[in-house]
Amino acid sequence: MTAVYRERLASYASGAAELVLLHGWASDSEIWRSSVPALRRHFHVTLVDLPGFGRSAACEFHRDPALVIKQLLPILPESAIYCGWSLGGMLATLIAANHPERVRALVTVASNAIFVADEAWSAAMPAADFFTFQAALEKSTAKGLRRFNLLQLHGDERADSVQALLRNQKLPLNDSALAEGLHCLQSMDNRSVLSNLKCPVMHVFGAEDALVPSATAAMFAAQYPDHEYSIMAGCGHLPFLSSPDEFVSLVLAFARLKEMLREDKLHHLDKADIGRSFSRAAASYDGAAMLQRRIADRLISLLSQTKNAPLMDLGCGTGYSLPALREYLGEGELLAADLAPGMLIYAKEHHLDTVDGWLCGDAEDLPLADNSIGLIFSSLALQWCENLPAVYAEIERVLKPGGSAVIATLGPDTLYELRESWRQVDAYAHVNEFSERAEIQLAIQKAGLRVEEWQEHIELMEYEQLSGLTRELKNIGAHNVNSGRPNGLTSRARIKALASVYEKFRGQNGLLPATYQVWYLRCVKR
Repeated sequence: MTAVYRERLASYASGAAELVLLHGWASDSEIWRSSVPALRRHFHVTLVDLPGFGRSAACEFHRDPALVIKQLLPILPESAIYCGWSLGGMLATLIAANHPERVRALVTVASNAIFVADEAWSAAMPAADFFTFQAALEKSTAKGLRRFNLLQLHGDERADSVQALLRNQKLPLNDSALAEGLHCLQSMDNRSVLSNLKCPVMHVFGAEDALVPSATAAMFAAQYPDHEYSIMAGCGHLPFLSSPDEFVSLVLAFARLKEMLREDKLHHLDKADIGRSFSRAAASYDGAAMLQRRIADRLISLLSQTKNAPLMDLGCGTGYSLPALREYLGEGELLAADLAPGMLIYAKEHHLDTVDGWLCGDAEDLPLADNSIGLIFSSLALQWCENLPAVYAEIERVLKPGGSAVIATLGPDTLYELRESWRQVDAYAHVNEFSERAEIQLAIQKAGLRVEEWQEHIELMEYEQLSGLTRELKNIGAHNVNSGRPNGLTSRARIKALASVYEKFRGQNGLLPATYQVWYLRCVKR
């Protein structure tokens, strides 16, 4: 049997709780993608394509939900918070009831106790409407799905933006799964199941939902008084797409209330600040980045003789390496990606004819399809990524089988002189921390990549005055972006104290050193 598709995205926070996201009928796990970056700051997120849908389209969907769950259990975490939308919420409810040891808490979104109304439960889709829709789908799948999307968008105040997100979903269609999924929805009855759940439960509804009417919330409150409820104003059947910030806030508040969300107090890199910092430095970067250019040139030599296109410069910055990459690649497709919009604008202005495509995105959540890139070149970008498992999992995901990534990154001994000097001045985080080699190796191994080569070079930059180093770091955008940095401007007294402490590193040649520990890697997708 073909395996059900599962994707696990590691959290930014150490010791984070597991969160499983289950999508609804006629959809796949990509429906959650806009909420994933925010959720990943707090959870290890597992995305699943239900059998017969998305990347599990080759699998069989059974109208018996017990058989669907039997397919899912082997790929799901041993213990997790479950969040399910529509059909996914109904399936998650059954998992919580029949496998209580695996479900720490349950969140259902636009999900009902039964999907088709009966005399005892009127707050559901009228039976006549359901059977009319089912007949229309059997007659024309395309027309049926268009009708379904209209129902999902009905009453939503942000219908246009939600519809734009839905258009980006390119689902492999499985007519059998669509038909069997409707039969499953028609037959499922979770009314008694919901009464007997042992875990904490929250139900989220869209106030304007045409498929699961908001009146359902009142019936739930009467039948299941121990559960929690939230109605999202102005939303239809897709509240997590219509108001993603509000949706994520609801999930986080619920998890915190139930003490299932461990708040990580460590200093984390502020990714938005990193993007702004490098954007501001775009114009001054090339004039100050002598070391960065030297490292990029050395990394070029690690490229294999097999020119496997497309080639992506991940963290392209101002585009310094793009001409060399074009010369190496020849006529193949060349892509340039960076987190900082300002850097991409600058690179585009100077290398427009060199590059075939431009991407503004985070290496921890690449806006690319699976198995779509032949070669990744990344020079001094990945050290700004704190979530190493996510970075290398994304690299493995987008690389074609046999594809490779050549990477230059910084080790923890980088700028140790500056870090040690600041520690003698105050307790703030002034110098960016970089990962240990063992952490990187473990992340690469878990991602399923193989390290073909790992080189280390120690680069020494020297300055007459400390201000030369700090000015250079500012000009390349590499100033302090830790969340634990001090607020406001650094006082003259502290700067004077820092300069005094740093003097102990002055060499016999009369210059102040700044050490860079540079690692060069070549990784291959197995």
